[in-house]
Amino acid sequence: MTTELAANGKPFVHHQAAHCETGVTSALFRYQGVDISEPMIFGISSGIFFGYLPFMKLSHLPISAFRAKPGSVFRKAAKRLGGDFVIKTYRDPQKGMDELRQVLKTGQIVGLATNLYWLPYMSERHRHNFSGHNIIVIREIENGFRISDPTIGYLVDCLADGLERARFVPGPLNPRGYMYYTKSVNPHPDLRGACIKGMKDSCNLMLRIPLPIFGVRGMRFLAKKVIKSPDKLGFQEACRHLAGTVRWVEETGTGGAGFRYMYAVFMQEAAELFGSEDLAQLSRDMTAIGDTWREFSVVAARIIKQRGKEEETFAKAGGLIFKCADREEAFFKNLQKVVRKLKA
Repeated sequence: MTTELAANGKPFVHHQAAHCETGVTSALFRYQGVDISEPMIFGISSGIFFGYLPFMKLSHLPISAFRAKPGSVFRKAAKRLGGDFVIKTYRDPQKGMDELRQVLKTGQIVGLATNLYWLPYMSERHRHNFSGHNIIVIREIENGFRISDPTIGYLVDCLADGLERARFVPGPLNPRGYMYYTKSVNPHPDLRGACIKGMKDSCNLMLRIPLPIFGVRGMRFLAKKVIKSPDKLGFQEACRHLAGTVRWVEETGTGGAGFRYMYAVFMQEAAELFGSEDLAQLSRDMTAIGDTWREFSVVAARIIKQRGKEEETFAKAGGLIFKCADREEAFFKNLQKVVRKLKA
């Protein structure tokens, strides 16, 4: 932990987080006096999700999303916790930078969505073209800004030109200067009510979207793609696509498996909040689901490196995704039943 003063002299405590948007959102609430954990933010905001997006590509490979769309975590959490908040985007970079400076002068700290590749303080090995990396700007300094990046264990400084480029870099998923902050929050939020809303929403997102690429249906869609990929794409190209999927499971953001573990912690915190053994059991179930996603990654890595045993096949890898889909479908159906019994 590192403490830094905002422009008005109010202390801000930097914490390293598991994921950028949940970490930033939790920090924004802590700054306003509401100590709420990162997993609790993730659960309240219905952050857990799945979508297979073949029409959207990163490095020429389809995107597999294991969390809700960027921006929704802060918006839903702030709304459900009774926060007065501001969210803005900009067409004009100069206007976006000017407004950032004006807000900082009032003593607010500000969340930003940036392109990770163009943040000048990032090391080369951690840079990749991703426009949904969230950071907090604490205050302006000479020639730049003091930054709390939740993926780094200490505060960093960023030159103004570098931050502007990271906020307004052209191209797909341009963050357009996305800026957000809490003007005020309810000092005694209804955590139980917020948890119930978040859990209900997550159940609907995972079970009831009729399109075949979202929720547990999307997992099964991906599983079929993996199993058929060697015949349709050839072994080498199928391996490239499989490696892309592993990247989403293990690396991007917190990684799909990591998001399942984070939701398991939310379930445990909710179990303590409600005094519910049912939620505690669901926490254990979600941990096991995260383990199965990790098992998929191990099998996939052996296939890609051609170091595994003969039984490590695309059919086995796809079968593990089917297993995850079945387990997540059962999990969210059970969660629906438990939520109906809970009282806010």
